Amino acid sequence: MSEVCVLCGKTLSRFGNKKLKDGILCRNCVKLASPWLNDDDYLARDAEGMKKHLQYREDNKEVLKNFNEERKVEGKYTLYLDEDSRQFVISKRKDFRKDNADVLSYDEIDELSIFEEKYMDEEGMVNLLMDIKLHNPEIDNICFRVSDFPGMERDSSEYKETLDLAFKYLNAFDGEKGIDFEQTEGEKHE
Repeated sequence: MSEVCVLCGKTLSRFGNKKLKDGILCRNCVKLASPWLNDDDYLARDAEGMKKHLQYREDNKEVLKNFNEERKVEGKYTLYLDEDSRQFVISKRKDFRKDNADVLSYDEIDELSIFEEKYMDEEGMVNLLMDIKLHNPEIDNICFRVSDFPGMERDSSEYKETLDLAFKYLNAFDGEKGIDFEQTEGEKHE
């Protein structure tokens, strides 16, 4: 007997599935979820929690219709800001509506930080990452590599340009009350 997706009932493929508390989510249902969910986020949810999340994602399409891009910071990921509604989206694609990018509120931000991550075991090679901790019922963390390609030398011009871009992301929220800014060096420890 083959395993099936706990939500849609379709037969699971070999790759792209995610394990939940009470079953497995197929790769087609995973594609509907927020791209910011990580493996631990899936493991923390059951089928009912995932149904709720996918409904949130469906509702997000309507919220996006009213999102007014007033400013943006372009990079590997683009940060779009709607300052009137105090909302933002982060998308890897230029068409954030087609991407169904999650619309989040400035008020949901607990902490913004930039940190270095050692690239593999290469001496002196790092990645710069942007981390946004949230108190949102569906997404509690957004973390992404700022540079286009992994692994930079700390003394390189690419590193300096990437650090400048990381600070542009941070500074886009500058002046927002209650948002903590943090820059840490070295590896992120969980």
